Amino acid sequence: MPSAEAVLLPKLFPSNLVSLGQIVRNALAPNVNTYTKSCGLVKDEDIARHDDPEQPYKAIVSVDTRGRFDIGLTRLLGGAFNTRSANLLSIEAEKLEHFALKDATDILRRIAGDEDARNWINDMVLHKTQCYIVVGLQLLCNAEFKRVVLTEAGGGAHVTVPLEHTGQIPLHIKGQLSADRFGESTGRVSGVFGVQVQKLTAVLETGNKSTLQGDVRWRWTYQRVKGTQEEVTKELSIRLEDVDRDELAKLLAQDDAQDDQDGDE
Repeated sequence: MPSAEAVLLPKLFPSNLVSLGQIVRNALAPNVNTYTKSCGLVKDEDIARHDDPEQPYKAIVSVDTRGRFDIGLTRLLGGAFNTRSANLLSIEAEKLEHFALKDATDILRRIAGDEDARNWINDMVLHKTQCYIVVGLQLLCNAEFKRVVLTEAGGGAHVTVPLEHTGQIPLHIKGQLSADRFGESTGRVSGVFGVQVQKLTAVLETGNKSTLQGDVRWRWTYQRVKGTQEEVTKELSIRLEDVDRDELAKLLAQDDAQDDQDGDE
């Protein structure tokens, strides 16, 4: 099932910021440099829904030094965790729902028929920037977060305690939570918890030469002027490819490095 390999997002995103069919530059920051018009091409009949959502849903996740969920496959959560980590969160939710595109290739062909989408992707290719299409989502419904405290018994034994404040929860928008008069987090939230993407692998070709093999492919005419050279008509061929967790982790690390560089300027 496609959603089984969904990757945990670094933060819980509101469902209106991440949708099936969305094209993104960074799969782990789907609200930045993204093309959302493509989402309107996805109809209800294009979506496969898991007949048996996980309800109730419980998991323990670790949080990194920046206060984000550590990247990992969502199907592996709760099985084991790093007992040396001082930042663990317990999640108890009403349910975890799974949604996926039945045929991502068909959706991509529809997207390719839109001039605005072609221009957006062309720009990514010109700047040699990898982009991805969202093909699966996991939605966390009515979830409560608590801090995990490991006990002296070892072996992963732990207890949970309320969070001191809402800022301890990795949320893209913390306004969804409320706090009681003692400053403890009492809110329950819903949002996009995991995402599955495929990357758009692009090759520029001239004439009738075809070098990109595979059944996921389409072309369009693309012109570029470089210096004083005349315009040359080329074709952009694209296919969908799976992406693994390590590749996404590197993408997140690159963005971290850029954030640190921006902060030093």
